[in-house]
Amino acid sequence: MKNRILFCAVLFYASSAVLAGDGSPLTSRGVGAFSSFAGSWSAGMGNSGLALSGDGVLNGLNPATWVGLENAQFSGAYDFSGVNSRDNTNGLTSYYANGNFGGGIFALPIGRSLGISLAAGFTPYTSYEFKINTPYDSTPGIPAYNYGSTGSGGLGEGFVGFSLSPAPGVNLGGIFQFAFGRTETESTIDFTGSGYTNSYSNNSTYMNGTSGTIGILLDSLDKLTGVSSLKGFSIGGYYKFPYHLRGNAVLQNLYEDSLYSPSSQPVSGYIPAEFGIGIAKKFSQSFVAALDVRSQSFSKYWDTFTAAGSLKDALFLGGGIEYLQGRQIGALYQKRIWRAGFYYQRTQFVLPTTSGANMQVDELFATAGVDFSMSASSTISISAQYGLRGLSSDLLLREKIFRLYFSFTMGEGWFYRPEGD
Repeated sequence: MKNRILFCAVLFYASSAVLAGDGSPLTSRGVGAFSSFAGSWSAGMGNSGLALSGDGVLNGLNPATWVGLENAQFSGAYDFSGVNSRDNTNGLTSYYANGNFGGGIFALPIGRSLGISLAAGFTPYTSYEFKINTPYDSTPGIPAYNYGSTGSGGLGEGFVGFSLSPAPGVNLGGIFQFAFGRTETESTIDFTGSGYTNSYSNNSTYMNGTSGTIGILLDSLDKLTGVSSLKGFSIGGYYKFPYHLRGNAVLQNLYEDSLYSPSSQPVSGYIPAEFGIGIAKKFSQSFVAALDVRSQSFSKYWDTFTAAGSLKDALFLGGGIEYLQGRQIGALYQKRIWRAGFYYQRTQFVLPTTSGANMQVDELFATAGVDFSMSASSTISISAQYGLRGLSSDLLLREKIFRLYFSFTMGEGWFYRPEGD
């Protein structure tokens, strides 16, 4: 019993401190850091594109944009990220690199005149990846010890959806989503002196739930409104309903004296609604610009282990440009699409500052990307992002982050009616 009480006390002190390690400690909050971008092509434009549509644009946020698809298409992605963290309490730095499957989506246009397309896919939804190693030598009533913690897993999201165009310039879409996955945290406490027992804890949590998204895209705004100055403009947006999560958690504590105490309990959680709006301007056949704003009330987030109010409301602002170089399609490098952009995000995370006050963590990223045409219907997309998380120098933890996105999109013309029928 003494060992168990001591273990819980140490976890309390350790979780209250700012920790630096080989991954971002921020991803240990709740079910992890949320991934919310439209696709690899969008990553090069500052994660924007809610109001863009066209063949090859597989937007995972706004299903109404699928009305522009002309071919059956499949897109698969691979993501790489490198995080350099600096703990300003002691000046220590660490680097964490990780690569993952970035998701895949298959879309099938079945009624081009009405903009009807069907789509299905799977994408990562949250990332729970970190590694922490921290020495403690001044905890009240507890001798010096080393605290280590690693996290892995997260939630994935499968979905099916549709788009349609009930009237010229008015496009709608809907998605049904199912999130599921497991997060696993392993924690160790190693005392540097004798008289206390080292401890190990493993907490494995599985949760799942359902949600849905509705989207809208209004293009040809000059014709819809009768205002000629709106020529080339489009506006789009989406609303994603909340997730109500259910699942099970298993906690195992192991001590050197062989005391083993597994326990299991049902768990639940709530991921609040998310919404966004974007505008786009088509200046010519070769040049397009886009700007998006998104928000999510993470202050309403909670789960069995995370109290409501532990996170803060998140706000995203991002934009970019796209330039089409060359019109010929069919051979490597004969057609390229160049992209550049930025985004600013006020994240849901809060960290202490050097003065002891808490501050919401924000981040700023520059982005760029390029698409290479491999054939008349296949492209390779490469996008890169580099930025700083924790813009204030007062924050006890600051991170420099580099991301790479690779995706391959291939299409095929299905359901074309032969001439003469």
